Amino acid sequence: MTDIITSALAHAIVVAEVGDPSLARSLHRATARGEVVRLVRGIYIPRAVVEKLKPWDLELLRAVAAATRGRVRQPLCGISAARVWGVPVLEDEFLPVVDALGWDDRATRRTSDLRYWATADDEYRVVEHRGAVVTDLPRTIVELSTRSSFARSVAAIDWAIRIRCRPGESGTSIDEIREAADALGMVRGRSRLERALAFADGRAESPGESWMRVLIHQLGFEVPDLQHEYRLADGRRFRSDFRWPSIRLAGEFDGRLKYRAGEARGDRTAEQVVVEEKDREDAVRASGDGMLRCVWDDLRDPRVLRHKLEADAVPRRSGRARLVPFATPRTF
Repeated sequence: MTDIITSALAHAIVVAEVGDPSLARSLHRATARGEVVRLVRGIYIPRAVVEKLKPWDLELLRAVAAATRGRVRQPLCGISAARVWGVPVLEDEFLPVVDALGWDDRATRRTSDLRYWATADDEYRVVEHRGAVVTDLPRTIVELSTRSSFARSVAAIDWAIRIRCRPGESGTSIDEIREAADALGMVRGRSRLERALAFADGRAESPGESWMRVLIHQLGFEVPDLQHEYRLADGRRFRSDFRWPSIRLAGEFDGRLKYRAGEARGDRTAEQVVVEEKDREDAVRASGDGMLRCVWDDLRDPRVLRHKLEADAVPRRSGRARLVPFATPRTF
């Protein structure tokens, strides 16, 4: 678990652990005054602690607190398990709900801020990860994708199969995901899962790149190749996020995080990042390719993205375009 979650969890107040009948009432009043925040029923935390957290970190804290402080005794699943694994979750409204497996195939129900999902087997592919009992990554991806939109599913699968290639990371594969779906007897949502598996590509390096690729497809344009390599004049190499070889156009998704977050920049300053991007674009144009740049706002309004693609003459694929309503995700 990340240090920030571990540190925040140390401040959690669990009513059942204290054994004081009046504590619940005093915490209820403190919540009304805005002094504390209820993570899930019976578990509270000082507002000053959670104000330091990003929305997705708060939801991870909520899930871990429920799993490790006795609020839910079943394995976390779906979005809650995905948060523990670090899966990027698009179109996230950050509802204060924790997802867990039900006890049998008739157990789907919601109780306050806990949501139990019916399952044929509440022990299959269940592991302990970062202190919480959760479904393993292949099963988590299956159950997330069968209940989610195409974009959210693709972003999750892209991430899961990409990190498989990283030393020390517990990724998964398309075959393992299908194996889990088969073993669970998944019928409802299976076609949704298969569409996402067929479209997924572990070369996508961020949820924004995955979402952009999905929108390009849904808007009816030719889907680009990923991670095309270019060479700078001094011999250095780099890869563009996208490339349409038929029109010699490179594409880059700019999530802006690299300009703000020191970790994302490595040891580079924001100014160095800008200079390096200028060098990269010069190298692309020197090769005879054009450059298309997109940011989060272009994805939040697909009409803007469509205009950019049309302006650069990105070819259409066969079939009609579909503008799919899509909630605005946070910047990961």
